[in-house]
Amino acid sequence: MKSVVKLIGRFLLVVSLARAAEKPPMQHELMGVANGCFVESVAFLDAWHDRMGADAWAKMLRWGAREEDEVVAGHAVAVCEARGKLWCYDINFGWTALAADVAQRESVEAVATPIVARYPRIKAQFPSYFFDFAQEPAATAPAAQVANINPIVRDATIVAEKLARHRPVNLVKFTWGLGEEKHESAAVVFLFYGRFCVYSPEQGTVPFRDRAGVENLRILRLALLRMFPGARDLAKL
Repeated sequence: MKSVVKLIGRFLLVVSLARAAEKPPMQHELMGVANGCFVESVAFLDAWHDRMGADAWAKMLRWGAREEDEVVAGHAVAVCEARGKLWCYDINFGWTALAADVAQRESVEAVATPIVARYPRIKAQFPSYFFDFAQEPAATAPAAQVANINPIVRDATIVAEKLARHRPVNLVKFTWGLGEEKHESAAVVFLFYGRFCVYSPEQGTVPFRDRAGVENLRILRLALLRMFPGARDLAKL
């Protein structure tokens, strides 16, 4: 009887250790904003480096476009290294321990293959890594308007406040539409991977190739016109 109890005890210990080994390396809370895979991944990478150190290996894996393309279609996740293995954090699936060896971490194809397999209805084209360069936090961070009844303004302000903790941001409002059509909207401008990135709750994030600062309204107007027909009345929010 004692031998059976010991065997059960050893089995439970092995199971416990196995579960501990697969425990996600960090708890993370999503912002919960619309079309947020890109900005959610940026916020995750910020939190990861805050906890694990600036030199901890972590990158955004993005697919759906060539690196030089300016499109919204596609998806973005965070990939990081912890406890001798690679992990993926996806806003749709949470944490996943990847089978790819750590030595393959820079091989986009090896890392991306099991991740994009979870999206069989999407043709995952041109997977590529994005990562941030060192930036100073915004001098004045916008306040998140979590109680705002306009979901577009609410989500834009939440993103602006979060991302401003690690980089300059510009939070703006504007209208768009052709002819008599008129829609009120908002957007967040920030730099990531050296790109001029524009997030809007309606369309997600577009990383433009322009190397402009976040306060460059000329570039921002052009960017918004490419995202929203008839964009106009641009102003700080």
